[in-house]
Amino acid sequence: MYFGYLTLYMLEFGMTKKQVGVITSINLTACIFFALISAYVTDRFGRKNTSLIFDVIGWGATQIIWIFAKNIYFFLAATILNAFGYVVNNSWHCLMLEDSKPEIRVHIFNFLQMAGIIAGFMAPIGSLLIKRLTLVPAMRIMISFGFFSMMALFIGRHFMVSETSVGLRRMREVKGVGILNTLKTYRAPLKRIVDDRLLLIILLMRALNFIQLTVRNTFLAVLVTERLHFPAEMMAVFHILTAAVMLFVILLITPLLSRVTRRWPITLGICFHLIATAVLLLAPPAQNYTLLIISAVFIALGTAITTPRIDALAANTIKNEERSVVNAVVAVILLLLSTPFGFIGGVLSEIDARLPFLLTFTLFLVCLLLLGLATRIEKNRILHNEEEIGK
Repeated sequence: MYFGYLTLYMLEFGMTKKQVGVITSINLTACIFFALISAYVTDRFGRKNTSLIFDVIGWGATQIIWIFAKNIYFFLAATILNAFGYVVNNSWHCLMLEDSKPEIRVHIFNFLQMAGIIAGFMAPIGSLLIKRLTLVPAMRIMISFGFFSMMALFIGRHFMVSETSVGLRRMREVKGVGILNTLKTYRAPLKRIVDDRLLLIILLMRALNFIQLTVRNTFLAVLVTERLHFPAEMMAVFHILTAAVMLFVILLITPLLSRVTRRWPITLGICFHLIATAVLLLAPPAQNYTLLIISAVFIALGTAITTPRIDALAANTIKNEERSVVNAVVAVILLLLSTPFGFIGGVLSEIDARLPFLLTFTLFLVCLLLLGLATRIEKNRILHNEEEIGK
């Protein structure tokens, strides 16, 4: 309901687009610290308990500050508290995957994505509230609703799910072990990541996808309202159209794509992203509904096809026994690569609202090159293994 308007909400309190970018980068920087300790916390307290505690701090406390926000300092405090929630990226990931079979994990990510898509159909309520009450009071109402609904989620989830078998074992193993000793265990998975070119490329693709999502989610509303001259409530139409297309793809297209090789759908999804970004870049500074609809459809196609497959590729390269530690190492790498782009996007948006999307277009081109390189490495490995078997 409200996330697409959060940047506009900040701008309403006198913040500049550069300051919005700085806030995004500060959030990513704080997330690095929590990513570092996430393996220890997840193993020490268990996947369930960690998810509850850090979600309540990372989202509950953050939303309370957003509700009463008056200036940049409120948003600064909120963005630091929000980083606590990054620990849950690890604990929730483990909770979802550790007792599952590798071949069904792409479907797990699809269902997770579907939950977010269905929530997207609430977007018109946000649009109606903004139209009737103006942006700031409407946002305060939507964030308040978000607070109560998410608290219900956190508490309900805690009592409805079970700790994983790996989680129970890791809680016994790390009992009494200090955090510094846990950090030392990061060396082995870090070395494995560095030594494995294929894994490194897949993780870099995941980082590029994370960067473009961060830039797009932060600055899309600025482009639509300032460059294309649509009213703020038009973002709701954009989000509901995107949600409808993504739901269509997951229900009807994904089962067909699952029959082909893993790489081909990712290539197709990246091409859809390139088309969507090109449309936004080339759209004239006028209310052109046709072009906005085209861009929304292709963004939805690209996201629904690409994101769960890249996530599943990365997830299937990690062993269950080291998932929490590798997740922490991977998260730190992703955040280190991504952190500057919030600020860079803010600077670019100050110059021209289209420039952040020129950046994402470039990132997608790099992703295509990396995908081709990964495919070649994998083919060479298969040939090498066949030769070894032949010998």
